[in-house]
Amino acid sequence: MSNLMHSVQQHLSDDVIMQLSRQVGAQDPNQVKRAAFNCAELLLNAMARNANNQDRGSGLYGAIEKDHDGGILGNLMGILTGQQQVENKKTLNGEGIVGHLLGKQQLEAAQVISQASGLNFFKSGVLMQLIAPIVMGTVGQTKKSSGFDLGGLAKVLIGGAQQQQSQSGGGLGSVFGKLLDRDGDGSMMDDLLNIGMNMMKK
Repeated sequence: MSNLMHSVQQHLSDDVIMQLSRQVGAQDPNQVKRAAFNCAELLLNAMARNANNQDRGSGLYGAIEKDHDGGILGNLMGILTGQQQVENKKTLNGEGIVGHLLGKQQLEAAQVISQASGLNFFKSGVLMQLIAPIVMGTVGQTKKSSGFDLGGLAKVLIGGAQQQQSQSGGGLGSVFGKLLDRDGDGSMMDDLLNIGMNMMKK
């Protein structure tokens, strides 16, 4: 996933970050850039967990194959500004992507990203939905060029997630891991916020 994360970051150019800042109503592009990278890492981790489950993995693979071939990445600015339209509306359905990958954990995920980046909680949630199609497009482009089947895609995602968490050394990647490992019962918001605040103090 480190390579996938790097690919996503390459698509998040300064111009794209400025456009995303306008769309979420943020004044500080650096905050938006940090939050965008955090969103991408979280979503890639969520995809790795989905890919490791036979049922959810098949659904993820099918969605990538049908709706996310990476075509939007060719003119990302045109799509973000509305100057270019896409034929398949599901390609840009960030709300649906985030809902599928995170389920009930969306609000907590937005809160963690907000705490880590400094971007407003609500703007972090909107940004996550804007970043989701870019992440899916990047993974779809990789799948298309490499010819991965579900097993191959899962291997890349899971191996990358483990490498990312190892590199984070208990940082934000570890927080995402704790969030995504939950079964949806109860709340660990306080724990996540404490971890996030401690990270920011370092």
